[in-house]
Amino acid sequence: MELSQLTKIPKVLGAGLSTLDGFIIDSQFIHGYEPEKFGAMSAKIINQIKKIFGKEKISVILYTDNIVFLARLKDEQVLFLIAEKDANLGLIKIKFEKM
Repeated sequence: MELSQLTKIPKVLGAGLSTLDGFIIDSQFIHGYEPEKFGAMSAKIINQIKKIFGKEKISVILYTDNIVFLARLKDEQVLFLIAEKDANLGLIKIKFEKM
């Protein structure tokens, strides 16, 4: 599945894939959002969780006033996504986990 499958979901603002060092491998974001910042933040969060808990299967969902942020470890890379807070989170999670 490609990132475009995630970004086609209504109210998804962008999705990307980064290394565990936070470097962008691939991304698709709408104008005004910087995938480099989200990639770096995603990698930092995943690495901290991995360091503390030592888990191989890691997923994170963060809610803010405006957006929902998802990240997960995928084959030693970090998959991440941001969406508007009223997006269909159930659909997003299903497709996100299939990636």
